[in-house]
Amino acid sequence: MDYNYCALEMLVSERLTEARQAAHRLSLAAQARARRPTFRARLGAALIALGEWLRRGPVLAPQPS
Repeated sequence: MDYNYCALEMLVSERLTEARQAAHRLSLAAQARARRPTFRARLGAALIALGEWLRRGPVLAPQPS
């Protein structure tokens, strides 16, 4: 079986170019999406906000001095 190495090289080159273009498009699409904070980060922020809100409320017991 005789291989045409020039033709094979051209096919491989085209496939690599297509793969690189597809990877670049996927990378751009991933960058365009808005990054949403993880559930843990949102829960932590909510708990901190709740703590701050509760701290501003009425004092139920006198603070020790």
